[in-house]
Amino acid sequence: MGSYLSEKLMKYDIKFSSKIAGLLLFFYLLLGQNNGVFSQQSVRDSSIFIPHIDAYYSFGLPSGDLVRRFGYFHNIGLGFYIKDRKSWVYGGETGIQFGDQVKENTISNLVTSGGGVIDVDGNYAAMKLSMRGINVNAKGGRLFNKWGPNPNCGFLFLLGVGYWQHRIRVEDVQQKVPQIEGDYQQGYDRLTKGVIFSQYIGYQLFSNSRLLNLSLGVEFNQSIMRNIRAYNFNEYKKDQSKRNDNYTAFKLYWSIPLYKKVPQDFYYD
Repeated sequence: MGSYLSEKLMKYDIKFSSKIAGLLLFFYLLLGQNNGVFSQQSVRDSSIFIPHIDAYYSFGLPSGDLVRRFGYFHNIGLGFYIKDRKSWVYGGETGIQFGDQVKENTISNLVTSGGGVIDVDGNYAAMKLSMRGINVNAKGGRLFNKWGPNPNCGFLFLLGVGYWQHRIRVEDVQQKVPQIEGDYQQGYDRLTKGVIFSQYIGYQLFSNSRLLNLSLGVEFNQSIMRNIRAYNFNEYKKDQSKRNDNYTAFKLYWSIPLYKKVPQDFYYD
């Protein structure tokens, strides 16, 4: 039952992120139709209006309070951005975090002197702790054209603010530990929510051929968060402390620009 609940929570995280991504895409497509941004434009010659869909991956290294709970983790997601003709960039993104580097043992009250958790059969249970999280962020900044094949490439600086939540997934692989089943799971997962701020510094490339469009950089994240659960079973108390869960992410965006390529001119004698 505990594993089933964890799977449901994970599916909820993914569905929530997918809904946000779909909503952002709808508004950007609507904006694009109303402003003619899908008209034929030349990326090679001048700074143009470029809406783009981004898929991204990042590798996160925790700091602040987060370093005592998790080790490194992964983040995948979708973003929707617009670069305007004056090289301002604005948009948003959503993603999910996951990893197996959990330092905080939230089931310590279930561990026996032998170092394991006893299941209903009197054997040591196969327990697994992992990280799960979701984020939704609005971002804006500017692109500075330097060292690129066209005026739409350069160094990209973005500032962001958004919502972040993370938890510890407690999994009983064989589902034989009733102490973590059903609602009891909530006493161990440390579900934490709050506001997150970010600063991204990277390089944005929109190639002339439209075959290679990406951004590679580093992102610094700071958050103000709290554990929202009513009680931590292994600590026998409610956690009311404020958390500063920070991390640095090494990030790669793969972009799909939504403008039409200008057709080549053909001349005949």
